[in-house]
Amino acid sequence: MAIDWPADLRPTGMTWGMDYNNRSFTSTLSNAQQVVSYPGAYWQCQLTFGVLTRPQERILTSLLGALQGMAGTVKMPAFARRKGNDIGNPLVVTAGAQASTMQLKGVTPSAKVFSLGDYITAGDQLFEVIQDAMSDSGGNVSVRVNKRIRTTIPANSPVEYRNPYAIMRRADGNNQITSQPVISNASMSFREAF
Repeated sequence: MAIDWPADLRPTGMTWGMDYNNRSFTSTLSNAQQVVSYPGAYWQCQLTFGVLTRPQERILTSLLGALQGMAGTVKMPAFARRKGNDIGNPLVVTAGAQASTMQLKGVTPSAKVFSLGDYITAGDQLFEVIQDAMSDSGGNVSVRVNKRIRTTIPANSPVEYRNPYAIMRRADGNNQITSQPVISNASMSFREAF
């Protein structure tokens, strides 16, 4: 069970992105290149905490202790991609394994409900919307996402769009924070857990 990220703990800097499972082959005869994309893309991030007060340092070290290095998981919020407008209560209709599109219901009818670059979480999997999505008059919408759906997401699963998150684990087992007399700072890496 993933730990919730502490609400009082926000990084001062963040590197966030995808690591796609691509392989390439370059011909020694013609120098032509072929690239194959496999399932297994995952999110990764590095967080920097430039100035931590003593209470924030305690929250962070307690979180890291609860994660026990790479063993535990945390619901990492997508700090920079929260959606403010209300589009209803989207639920999954179909989201099959290895697909790059999911069908949703329960959104505002006849409206642009997702914009290019929105983040959504469905079935504890974080996705980025890669094309504007308009709903039909019944509140149904087809959403194209940035990576293949890892495992089939059951019908009627809720879709989180206001506070999307990824289930992450530490990229290493290191648990170190730099402390000075009044403040502390830290930098740590995470990768999506699956």
